[in-house]
Amino acid sequence: MSPYSGLRNILLIGSLFGFHGLLNRSLLIDGVNEIFIVTSRITIVTLLLGLYCTKEFIKEINMAFFLKGSLTGILAIFIPGWTFIYALKYISSGLQSIFISRSTGLSNEGSLLTGGILALIGVQGLALSNITNKKHSQYIPAKTYLFTQWLVGGFISIILFFILGGEFQILDSSELLRLIGLVFIDIFNYSLFFYTIKRLSATFTTLVDYVVPTVGIAVGYIFLDEIVNNIFYITLLLIFISLYLAVKDETKSLT
Repeated sequence: MSPYSGLRNILLIGSLFGFHGLLNRSLLIDGVNEIFIVTSRITIVTLLLGLYCTKEFIKEINMAFFLKGSLTGILAIFIPGWTFIYALKYISSGLQSIFISRSTGLSNEGSLLTGGILALIGVQGLALSNITNKKHSQYIPAKTYLFTQWLVGGFISIILFFILGGEFQILDSSELLRLIGLVFIDIFNYSLFFYTIKRLSATFTTLVDYVVPTVGIAVGYIFLDEIVNNIFYITLLLIFISLYLAVKDETKSLT
């Protein structure tokens, strides 16, 4: 895979994850409980991946693969899933994974400190998972590794759902459609990201962290009336410069 193909994937992944935050926050605004959102989303993704991956998972799984997949599942799925959904109660969808301004992004509400700490924890989990994904994906079969991650993330989420007293909710057609959208983005993005990081460096694939908040802030402003500071436009320019330089560096390292 060329760096330019990788950049295309990064832009697509980052853009969809920006909408992921938007859909999550819109469900919260509509009164859907955050515990129900994150647990149902991760569980549905796990079930759908199970239909596709179970045969290979049973054939290839061993204790070493399971432990490595479990670690990455906690870092990449469980920690970001739960911290980001709670962060969205305090900061805007555009600021859930990286900070580019000194405000919550919400009008007369929110807490940058609380939301920021939660988002930071989630981002660190994703950053560490980039390392483990890159390392382990080179020798663990893809379906086995991916399904193990979601299986562990889903299992822990279901346990936490009951520990925290989560309640099942009946969603209307709009809410259900948005939940399905979250599931689709999870499956598509995580599979594409795994494919990309297996072929390019972990450092390069972390460029997705630049794209996510840019799209998130833009769609949050358009659809949810979230606040955009002037620094957003300066940051946008710097992000495009960083993407250009990163592609040049990756091209040199592959030649």
